[in-house]
Amino acid sequence: MTLGKRALLVIFPVILIIQLLASTTAYLTQRASLLGLEQARLEQQLLALQSAYLDYEAFSRSVLYSIMDSEALLLFLRESDTAFRNDTLGLRIQQSIRSLSNTELSFVSFAVLQPDGEPAYYFESSLSPFASMDETQRQIVGEARRSSRPGATRYVAHADGGPLLLDTDFILPASSSRPLPSQRSEAFAAQLAVRPERFLKLKRSLEEEYGAAVEIELHQLPVESGLSAAIELSPALHARLTPAATYTAERLQTLALAFIAGGSLICLVSIGLLLWLIRRYVTGPISQLDDQLTDLLQSKRTALDEPTDGGEIGRLTVNMKTLHERNTEALERIQVISWTDSLTQISNRAHFGVLASAMYERCLQSHRRLALLFLDLDNFKQVNDQHGHDAGDTLLRIFAQRVRGLLKRHQLDHAQTDVAFARLSGDEFAILLLTDAGDGGVDELCAALLDLCRGGFRLEDRLYPVGVSIGTARYPDDADSITQLLTRADTAMYQAKAEGKSTAVAFSRELEQRNERIRLIEEQLRALDGDDQLRLVYMPALNREGTVVSCEVLLRWHSPILGTVSPGEFIPIAERAGLHSRIDNWVIDRALTEYPKLVELFGAEVILAINVSSAQLADDRICSYLLGRAAHHGVAPGRIEIELTETYAAELCAGTMDVVQAIRRAGFRVAIDDFGVGYTSIQQLLEYPADTIKLDMAIITRLTQPDMQQSLSALVAFCHAQGKRVNAEGVDTMDKQSALLRAGCDLFQGYLISPPRSLAALEDWMAVRNRTQAALRLEQLAPRVASQPI
Repeated sequence: MTLGKRALLVIFPVILIIQLLASTTAYLTQRASLLGLEQARLEQQLLALQSAYLDYEAFSRSVLYSIMDSEALLLFLRESDTAFRNDTLGLRIQQSIRSLSNTELSFVSFAVLQPDGEPAYYFESSLSPFASMDETQRQIVGEARRSSRPGATRYVAHADGGPLLLDTDFILPASSSRPLPSQRSEAFAAQLAVRPERFLKLKRSLEEEYGAAVEIELHQLPVESGLSAAIELSPALHARLTPAATYTAERLQTLALAFIAGGSLICLVSIGLLLWLIRRYVTGPISQLDDQLTDLLQSKRTALDEPTDGGEIGRLTVNMKTLHERNTEALERIQVISWTDSLTQISNRAHFGVLASAMYERCLQSHRRLALLFLDLDNFKQVNDQHGHDAGDTLLRIFAQRVRGLLKRHQLDHAQTDVAFARLSGDEFAILLLTDAGDGGVDELCAALLDLCRGGFRLEDRLYPVGVSIGTARYPDDADSITQLLTRADTAMYQAKAEGKSTAVAFSRELEQRNERIRLIEEQLRALDGDDQLRLVYMPALNREGTVVSCEVLLRWHSPILGTVSPGEFIPIAERAGLHSRIDNWVIDRALTEYPKLVELFGAEVILAINVSSAQLADDRICSYLLGRAAHHGVAPGRIEIELTETYAAELCAGTMDVVQAIRRAGFRVAIDDFGVGYTSIQQLLEYPADTIKLDMAIITRLTQPDMQQSLSALVAFCHAQGKRVNAEGVDTMDKQSALLRAGCDLFQGYLISPPRSLAALEDWMAVRNRTQAALRLEQLAPRVASQPI
């Protein structure tokens, strides 16, 4: 919910309640005033009605008195000739009446009644020739004749033609005077009737306006509750007007609607004004600050505007601006830290990803080329294990410095080339080049990088046996994206290691095919059924007397999809995929299962030599597994020899050394295989917990040359001096065998003796060997002076 809506929700009910209370109070006040005003107005109009009535009453009396005192009436009363009286004298009376009456009167009548009540004369101002005196008028004359009170004006509401004012008086013809009440029966009666048009018009107007009849009665009328008024028209006549309830309701409804409309308008105006003021001085600045902060978070601006107003919001803006600047500085420091490798002070993997993405976008826009160099230091783990992590860290730091210097010189020679350099992990580095058309000097750069570690890496006064393997890949020639470029450079780097390390290899389609084969091999290894596809073969080793004293277990795999796959190909893949333990366990269990057959062929003292994956020795559970399987198959641990490659042995750390020591303490024999192909030092040879040293065929080929006999003898003697027996691999000629015999070698293994064979083939080989024992027996030489361990 926005701040403006919150302000509206706070203001609206408050203003509404205040306006409701104010409007209600004002309405009640105005209602009382309106009712008072209407009451006064009603009374005023009744006064006007009273005035009109009194005017007509006074007029009627005045005219009647004038006629009563006129000579024409007296002559009329004294004349005995009826015809003359009615025609001549009656006409004179009419003229008198017309001269005295108001021209506004619509109806005037005058009647003279004899003492017996019969009309002696009647005149009215109508056009009807048959007009006569109304019966009501006669009744009033009769009532007046019988009354003892003076004559009074009577209001007749239901006379013919409309209400009339009647005035009646009596006269004695003989004396021309008013009779006493007791003499009225002998007197003539004169009655004047007037229709009070103005009074009636005013009465009708009031009745139409107020929706109620004006009540006119002879007695006094009480005033009713609410809007009502009463007045005395004359001492004997009273009037009252009580407006209809709808009249009051309409007036109050109009007032209420006016107050509702006005109150609503005032409420809306008040709310609008308050909202405008709050928006102008409160929510507006806060909203503006919020928009600026949002733009900051969305990277649409880099800083907050300077505040234009003081007060709390101004101080809040200043504080937010200060906080943002401090956070920006802290973020920049954190970003530098998070994007910088703490050891080498160059970019780390995360920053390299950002730089690589930016360079890739620029490459797409400018149609340039990318080249990625993936570097991995060779034998770096050996430096950490033998010289400590401080030495390894120093080596990495100096290596990064030297590469940075080399890259600066490279950029000077190739001015249009952009460079990104980062440490990806441990001893892995990456260099990304954005170049124009051409290779951008990639080959020159690779050669310079290899020269940094040519013959080892010299640091201060020490030379470390460290090289660098480089894999290169180019965009768009070798990859479609940065991720694929990095993957393919990594593939090329592993190929460089496979080709002997300390070299540079460019990615090629052949490497892609090799990767595809690795992927297929890994897939097949994951779905591998060992009993179906794996089998064991054995390669016997003879002692100096020609007796088979050990058999090396070798693994063969025939995949239904890939066919026969060499162990040298699939074992490294299994180790990288984490599948080596399942294969090793199968080999150990199957070899121990078949060991009794070897005992039948070669005797109870024969040694079963098993190659265990070097990655397996990082887990101390291997010792427990070996003990368990040996006990299960009833094979003594002393009859089992675990072979480690020299490359792995040279990299033994404290943890893996403990595993090897535990295996040896459990009674198993330990052999160092492929000795002579790595960087084994004299110190390491002294420290290795090994029983047998197996010389690799490569060093055998070199040291069995005639000019190398002394070196071969010295090497064998040194191993013997450490209590280790020597097994020569790759014995495939008689010359090699003779040289090894002269050097004092203990065991011999190679195709001259026997290639790897299945158990069935070993039976046949042993049968043939027994028949031709003399021909197959090795040349007998004098025994060595020094004894060797068995």
